[in-house]
Amino acid sequence: MTLPKRTKGMESNMRISSIIAVGLLVTLAGCVTNQKVGEKDWFTAWGMSHNARATTPAMSGRTVRMILMPSISGNSVRVKLENTMGEAPVIFSGAYIGAAGEGAAVQEKSITKLTFAGKPNLSLAVSHGAYSDPVPFKVNAFEKLSLSLDVQSAADISTHHVGLRTNWSAAGARASDPSAAGFEPLPEIPALNTGQWPFYWVAALDVHSPETTGTIVLFADSITDGRCSTRDDKGIVQPNLDQRWGDVLATRLAARPKREQKAIAIAAISGNRVLGRGNGPSGLERLERDVLDRAGVSHVVFFMGTNDIAGNFSAAQVIAGTQQIIALVRARGIKIIGATVIPRGRPAPGTGWTSANEAQRLALNEWIRTKANFDGVIDFDALMKNGPIVTLADGSSAPAMPTAWNCDGTHPNAAGYKAMGEFVDLRLFDSSR
Repeated sequence: MTLPKRTKGMESNMRISSIIAVGLLVTLAGCVTNQKVGEKDWFTAWGMSHNARATTPAMSGRTVRMILMPSISGNSVRVKLENTMGEAPVIFSGAYIGAAGEGAAVQEKSITKLTFAGKPNLSLAVSHGAYSDPVPFKVNAFEKLSLSLDVQSAADISTHHVGLRTNWSAAGARASDPSAAGFEPLPEIPALNTGQWPFYWVAALDVHSPETTGTIVLFADSITDGRCSTRDDKGIVQPNLDQRWGDVLATRLAARPKREQKAIAIAAISGNRVLGRGNGPSGLERLERDVLDRAGVSHVVFFMGTNDIAGNFSAAQVIAGTQQIIALVRARGIKIIGATVIPRGRPAPGTGWTSANEAQRLALNEWIRTKANFDGVIDFDALMKNGPIVTLADGSSAPAMPTAWNCDGTHPNAAGYKAMGEFVDLRLFDSSR
């Protein structure tokens, strides 16, 4: 029997099928091994997805102190630590949480010791994570908390890059010390002036909140991670401003009647793709760990695809991967909201977007609006529809974001993110839907 000759199209389909199959197997394996928390009235009130391994700075024998901002109020807390991207075990000798003070300082009377299965120390193997034991702690929405970890031994660091927050480190075991003396900012990760002030090891803050009705996970890429959201008029990226569209949405949700309030957990990675590794694990790879494992999840907002298309995946390939994600989320009884891909036209001589990419973006958005099995759609593309038509480097044309909202051709600026956060219809998240 003569076998048909393999074509480029066949090879592409085989490649994408392999990616989807591997992602699905990883996710299903996680369903077996990564036990979901989510007991009654526990909700993830802050989240951070790990995307890279760092080998500097050396952290053994130091304390790392990080600032977390919960999106809901409550009466108890726990945190999740992860060694997702590490290639060696990490050992913590102590962990404390408290109300953040000025800079690296902590309000002394609020400092509370954390334990892990009743023990003050924790060892995390490669790719593993662990939750701390719940502790009573009064939490007020949007009032910052300080998480301090005494790092006994670490050959490397599991990190999230675009933290947009000044976090801190000091020599010695200082986790229980309220003083800021001796603490220095964690170094910004190159490229500088891009908001890459990192978080180390922490992945989630859960809050016990009887009046909250769910956690909304924003599962996405750099446009949700907040790239460009704090760049000022002089082009300088500023930390600690909380101007992502998810921050705007969280504030709006907090103003709703008590039984309609929901937490926001951002699970975004700059450069992330549905398929393949753009920057860190793909969406399919990390779905279980970064989304389904979060506590009290009621809704997922899925906002990916632009980086796949820029990387020359087709709309059909992205759709196939997205369908897998929709099925896995809905199988858990969680609603999933799709978001359309915003314009990415960049005028010549700028590169990174072509007429072929634009055709795939339009096809993907048409599917999201009319055929996808989402429980609702946030049409960010429609919000951005009034931008100029620009000439691309390949001589073709494509729409750009509205000039007043455009930071760099790919990401909105602070005003654009504000418009996105205000555009979302809160009725999508009503408990009665």
